[in-house]
Amino acid sequence: MTWLYIWLGVTAFALILEFITTDLVSIWFAGGGLVAMLLAGLGVELYIHLPVFIVVSFAMMLCFRKMVMRRFNVGGTVSNTEAVIGKEVKLITGISFGEPGSIKINDVVWTAIADSDKAEIAAGTIVRIKDIRGNKYIVEEANGEK
Repeated sequence: MTWLYIWLGVTAFALILEFITTDLVSIWFAGGGLVAMLLAGLGVELYIHLPVFIVVSFAMMLCFRKMVMRRFNVGGTVSNTEAVIGKEVKLITGISFGEPGSIKINDVVWTAIADSDKAEIAAGTIVRIKDIRGNKYIVEEANGEK
């Protein structure tokens, strides 16, 4: 009967930890703890419900984590650099064949290269950020100036 309370404690701890962190890591151990608690309540020996706890916890994590993450984190986390894709900014220094230019985003100067190797874009031109490659922004000339 002691293991019943231990598994209850493990389950409660995993749930409390999940509510605090919300990273979907410990919730799976709560599921394994519930199964182990059920086995302990039925009088099954420790050498059975301990491996069952481990297997059920990791099986739940492997089977359901990706699905749950997709469900609750639909758009994913966008980094600051990825958030500027599509934004239009002014080119500080021009881009010419083989020479990168520079743009300023949130008071930080970044290296910018043209989306085409043959493109030349003059300084002061409004450009649209298309992508990020390493530490360089890939830009194209915007259709209309802001």
